[in-house]
Amino acid sequence: MKRAKLTARQLLALCYAAAAVIWVLRCVLGCGVMLNYKLRGEMPSLVLGPADLTVESMIDCAADEWTDAPDDRPDWYLTSDNDPHIFWQGEGYIESVRLHAEQLSPPGGAALYYLRPGQTDYSEAQKVFARLGAANELIFDVGGVYVTGLRIDPDSVGGVYTRLLDVTLNPVTPWPLRFVPGAGALLLLLFAPPLAAAVLALLLCRAET
Repeated sequence: MKRAKLTARQLLALCYAAAAVIWVLRCVLGCGVMLNYKLRGEMPSLVLGPADLTVESMIDCAADEWTDAPDDRPDWYLTSDNDPHIFWQGEGYIESVRLHAEQLSPPGGAALYYLRPGQTDYSEAQKVFARLGAANELIFDVGGVYVTGLRIDPDSVGGVYTRLLDVTLNPVTPWPLRFVPGAGALLLLLFAPPLAAAVLALLLCRAET
């Protein structure tokens, strides 16, 4: 008995369905891992002020008599070179980090680096770029990693006045939003299925000849 041949449209629909199932399973697994760390008390949910953080190549305007702050509000810093750092010394399971800071000029690319257990040096291999959140907020989607330290580079040009308000570790995210793909994941979900369908169609054609 001859097998029914799948059309190109059916192949494409199957690949999109498979991608959707894989995405949901990935999200469910990620939620399970997060819940496990949370129940063990190893997933910090903290709002860290300037006093809880360490800075490097950032001049505290209130403590430096030669540096004037833009206004009378507290917690103004001036980045002294193009590689300033904000450090958090701690450990735990991190899904995302939110930097709340006011910057008076375009800061260039902001990035977050993290250390895994046993590591002492930050590297480009463990780097996350920021995406825009609410006003004066940058979000770093770490993706669920157990870290032993974080470093945020708030700008890459230097000479930027930055009012550092706080850094939030694992900001609360409504459960339904955990299943909404980000920009990178959305592109993958849109374009990977057609590619997979084309490869499957080619393999099926070869199998029939």
